[in-house]
Amino acid sequence: MVEDNPPLGRLLKERRAYHGWTLAEVSAMTGISTATLSKIENGLLSPTYEKILQLSRGLNVEIADLLGPQPVQEQPERILARRSISLQFAGSPLETEYYTYTYLCSDVAHKRIVPIHVDVRATTEEQMGELTSHVGEEFVVVLEGAVRIFSEYYEPIDLLKNDSLYLDSTMKHGYMSLDPAGSRLLVNCSSATPNLAQTLREIIKAKIVEESRQHSPPASAAAPRKQKG
Repeated sequence: MVEDNPPLGRLLKERRAYHGWTLAEVSAMTGISTATLSKIENGLLSPTYEKILQLSRGLNVEIADLLGPQPVQEQPERILARRSISLQFAGSPLETEYYTYTYLCSDVAHKRIVPIHVDVRATTEEQMGELTSHVGEEFVVVLEGAVRIFSEYYEPIDLLKNDSLYLDSTMKHGYMSLDPAGSRLLVNCSSATPNLAQTLREIIKAKIVEESRQHSPPASAAAPRKQKG
């Protein structure tokens, strides 16, 4: 049983108010004009699917957060007996230059909790790169080494082995190893929507693409052709 879908305009307005964003700031993030955003918020315009995708990507939320029905708590009709085991942190890896993200228990789709084993090789802020954010929350445990955790609204905090931290993932954040040999983390991300794992993978894949662009030599640097004769 679900309630009627809340209007997208109201959800957009509430999210903008929560973060203190102006229409101009949301326009810059999404590529949608302020006039169009205002019409959407006030129920004067029904956005196309392309516009909904722009909102989802620009605001870093899943489409289900914008359009999905709100569940009403009630006695479940059946019990889902799902189970998955990852031995010795084996899973589905994604690797950037300074991080390896291994998704654990990846054979279960649409998990509300996404456990990730993270190898952190970045030992400088430059290697760590820009702070990132995503929908949901996360709980971090240091398995080996020591890390410095940066976040948008707090001073950096240093964590040692067996230390842990919870944070709101919509706040920009990042991890840097204080151990030259690297550090290992267990990061448990959670969200009320079922496609969190895919959202996280897309963020990491975007980093991989960006790193590839940065390391690719410019066209002018290509070896000159030998002239005949």
